[in-house]
Amino acid sequence: MPKDYKLGPCAHGKIGAFYFYAEGSQDDPAFGFCEIELSVQYVAQNRMRIELYCVADGYQSARGVGARHPLKIAVLAGETVLGTANWHFPDVICGHADPMHFAADIDLEEGLFPTADRIELRRTSGESEPCA
Repeated sequence: MPKDYKLGPCAHGKIGAFYFYAEGSQDDPAFGFCEIELSVQYVAQNRMRIELYCVADGYQSARGVGARHPLKIAVLAGETVLGTANWHFPDVICGHADPMHFAADIDLEEGLFPTADRIELRRTSGESEPCA
């Protein structure tokens, strides 16, 4: 799943979906991301790369706006956060299912990469606007 496996050791996995819901609702998603593939890769001494591929899912009559509320991605070893990245995603257009990609390099203390055991999408707020 990383763009270039030759850069170094990696681990990857999938998350089915991550949706943003209208405040107070558990069944009214405004927009989200589906078929999320994530990877973490050791690309240089003390540096790892997080990559994310997904389909942005504009739902019903709202579009998602990532300029002010980024998707927060964390690499963990147990409960210890090894590094984080914030993705200010492009607008998620309503009525579309568009592919999106994100990559970020994160500094890492020596020897910690092999301890990474998961990647999490952290709880965050979102913003949506009516489709024009």
